Amino acid sequence: MLALDHLKKHRSVMISLPLSGGQPLTLECVARRRSVDLVDATFLPGQLPLKGLDLTGTVRLFFEDEGRTFRLRAKIEEINGDDKLLLKAIETALQYGEREYFRVNADFSVKYRLLTDDVDIRTRQFNGRMNISGGGMLLPLQERVGNGQKLSLTLILCKDPLKVVRCTAQVVRTCPLADGFKGAGIHFTEIEPPDRDSIIAFCMAAQRLELRNKVQTKDLT
Repeated sequence: MLALDHLKKHRSVMISLPLSGGQPLTLECVARRRSVDLVDATFLPGQLPLKGLDLTGTVRLFFEDEGRTFRLRAKIEEINGDDKLLLKAIETALQYGEREYFRVNADFSVKYRLLTDDVDIRTRQFNGRMNISGGGMLLPLQERVGNGQKLSLTLILCKDPLKVVRCTAQVVRTCPLADGFKGAGIHFTEIEPPDRDSIIAFCMAAQRLELRNKVQTKDLT
């Protein structure tokens, strides 16, 4: 399994834990391969929701190495104390082509243009907090669009250092947003694998920052 080869040493990973009767919980932990298909996952004290874990559900680990993003699916084999899980890998793959990503709310900029025959359609820009994953995003729009509408996107994920991703997307759903904006749920349809990896890395960094801020806030209370 390719991803397990990159867990021979302790590595910080994002982990999505299945919960009984609820949405998965995303945390940061340290993972290391124990044997051919077993992985030790160690958490901060008090992080693991031991009573709420769905022991039959699927665990997902996400991590980066050598400029690539990996995903590992696993099952909970054992609970070792209050802060450790023993996981058994059931599938591993590169993230390329996957739609199954965790989503985050993060601040960045996006330039978009509707792909139509109208040459007068201009490029617009939105700056602010948006919901994004490696598979798509919720884009605030000023104009009305319908399902199937295609857009050309330029995502400015970071300005220092500059990280820009260009791709094509398609509207798959719409919803009302605050301040008069219309939300378009879009799926990235034409995107290079390295660009998708850049988005996933951006999401992982945003999720990691949010989790650490929660831990710091908890420590202060």
